[in-house]
Amino acid sequence: MNSLRPVDLQDPRIKLQKPRAEPRTRKGRKIVIALLVSLIVTVMFVWFGFLGWGMVEILRAFTGLVSVLWTRF
Repeated sequence: MNSLRPVDLQDPRIKLQKPRAEPRTRKGRKIVIALLVSLIVTVMFVWFGFLGWGMVEILRAFTGLVSVLWTRF
């Protein structure tokens, strides 16, 4: 199937690649992640605000219904 041969690591033709540090890419990635996190947190606060406002309106309607029923009966 495959003819595997051992690699001679002492061969002078083998050159190790140095990892390139790309600070601009890392910095950009961190900025994008920070913007995404802030967007998610903002949307979460707005969503819970709408849910809270809806709950307040439902409670107001329920209180109004109870007061109408209380005065009628």
